[in-house]
Amino acid sequence: MCSQVASAPIMAKEQPADFGQRFNELRKKKCLVDCSFRVGDDVYHCHKLILSAASPVFETMFYGALAEKQTVKIADIQPRVFERMLDYIYVGSIDFDGIQNIEELLELYYCAEKYMIDSLHEKCVTYFGKNIKPNNVLKILDIAYRMNLDDIIYSCMCVLKHFFSSGMSLSNIILERNHHLSKNCVDLILEDNFEVKDNIICMIRAWCITECEQNRLEINRDSMKTVLQDIELPDTLKDTIVGCSFTNFTPIVGDKSGWIPVQRIHYKAVRPLIIGDEMDFEANISTNRFIVIKSLNINSRLLPQLKVSDVRQETYTEKLTVEISAKYSNDRQKIYQKEHLICDVAFNDSLQVSLTEQIVFFPDVMYIVRLKWDANSLGYEYPRSILSAYGKCKQLLVNFSENIYLQNSGSILNGIVCDLYK
Repeated sequence: MCSQVASAPIMAKEQPADFGQRFNELRKKKCLVDCSFRVGDDVYHCHKLILSAASPVFETMFYGALAEKQTVKIADIQPRVFERMLDYIYVGSIDFDGIQNIEELLELYYCAEKYMIDSLHEKCVTYFGKNIKPNNVLKILDIAYRMNLDDIIYSCMCVLKHFFSSGMSLSNIILERNHHLSKNCVDLILEDNFEVKDNIICMIRAWCITECEQNRLEINRDSMKTVLQDIELPDTLKDTIVGCSFTNFTPIVGDKSGWIPVQRIHYKAVRPLIIGDEMDFEANISTNRFIVIKSLNINSRLLPQLKVSDVRQETYTEKLTVEISAKYSNDRQKIYQKEHLICDVAFNDSLQVSLTEQIVFFPDVMYIVRLKWDANSLGYEYPRSILSAYGKCKQLLVNFSENIYLQNSGSILNGIVCDLYK
């Protein structure tokens, strides 16, 4: 039995009563309850009238021709999600920030659909519309597709179309392996994006890599062909996806666009890079298009201080090692490592380091460029500057950033020379 609450004296200005919270307290204390649900190992005691007022499904369940007389078993909902739905029915509000993960949020939306609670359904759709982002849209789409949540699928597809039209590929999100996209969702994305651009090709290639890993296949051309065989794509595009590698670039015959210099804007000079204090330099590069890197544009050495008896030199021989790695989550895949020896380099100038192989950069993948000097370069100085974080031209946008621990120290990487991957 519930204990009776002594009535409080009537005040002139009494605060409005929060009946929702009072009703919910009655539920949690099992006062005047007349129905129950078994969800997993938990049992929830409720009030038929309150549930029926919120949901026509509950109204039919308790007051229809085949009204339930016993504990109702719920097999398709997690207990904590069912509890959240009950809280919403009794109180009329929900704390989305307290929801632990996307799966729980989608299951709450499923509850709203299953029990036809329109206001909760609307709140979930609105919340998803405001919170679908590049790092979660594929996961939300995949789970929503498996649960047949049409409104959420539609929201995800609208957001994806916007991402793709802006040049985003989402390949880095896929390669981080936080969630593996199903083949059905890949088909759905391709079906809704009739014009398959290079960023979508890049996304599909990333999916092929993770699909091979999921099925414990070696990542090579044959296994990628196998996972692509049921995807609705023209064979020519499949060949492009399978054939993409970091070093297999072949310029198109008759292409007149030529190589594209992408330079950063100079802001101000800072303390020079002194070899010995630091033996290497790192910078990050990403792009919104498939591009082919031909060379790096870096600063050459400052002219050393000369003694009176020294003969002034106009040029020197630069010797350094260039490493380029692709970064996926916390992993690095080294794709280029060569020692470069460049003669007749002018002091106090810029230097083009031409790569011995033309390296393909994929959209939205972070690449780490590392320059390393040996002991013969000790004591030499290279001018450093604060430079813009991007370089752009009509065809593409290239983002640059320095090692996070050295970012305030400036950069010696002024830009790159590249071409679009055709």
